[in-house]
Amino acid sequence: MTWQYWFVVLFLFSAGLSGQSNQEWLIEPGISFNHYQAQVKAEVGDPRGERLVNIFEIGINVIASYKWNDWIASGLFLRVDRGQRDMAIFNGFDEDGKTTIRDKVGGTYSEVWFGPIIQAYWKQFTLELGYGAIGLRKDNGRADIQNSAGENYGSFRIHPSIAWLVNTGGFIPLTEEIDVSIKIEYRGRYYLERGGKKLLNNIDHGTQSIVPVIGLRWHIL
Repeated sequence: MTWQYWFVVLFLFSAGLSGQSNQEWLIEPGISFNHYQAQVKAEVGDPRGERLVNIFEIGINVIASYKWNDWIASGLFLRVDRGQRDMAIFNGFDEDGKTTIRDKVGGTYSEVWFGPIIQAYWKQFTLELGYGAIGLRKDNGRADIQNSAGENYGSFRIHPSIAWLVNTGGFIPLTEEIDVSIKIEYRGRYYLERGGKKLLNNIDHGTQSIVPVIGLRWHIL
């Protein structure tokens, strides 16, 4: 039996655990941010040249769920990311002492995930498991990965069995209706198609990420 089967079983089981205490709808929008740079200088304080690594990413995560009792909820999530990723090899300094690079690769990318999610609560802590039933990634920095037709453009489509999201964290009540949520998000996924065609030689393109997510959570009775 596949992971999808057991996730559906767990999802339906959570829906059957309804009790009489604290049943409510929850809407939770959040934002993630990742910025990383690497550079070389002859000495600290010298003029900055080209960066060896430059990554900037911002993401939006929205979860709509129904809390069946004090400790379990289930619903749907939407995850959208947009970023810029550039990398290169150090190639010495120019006449002004600034860093030069070679073999630069990279570009913009965007990703969209949508799927079911299960949330477990214990006091003010949460653990969440989500499955990316729909996942697409447009990556202008991966011209080296072609599909079976030799094309290096088009969106990557996610592998139906390896598209998982895990959040762990907690929340701080602001009012009776609103909480601040703070989480660490892990996503592991593989892509098997680009532009609607299998990747060249049936390879799989895998990625994983760990980012903080900060948001607000509304209680809708």
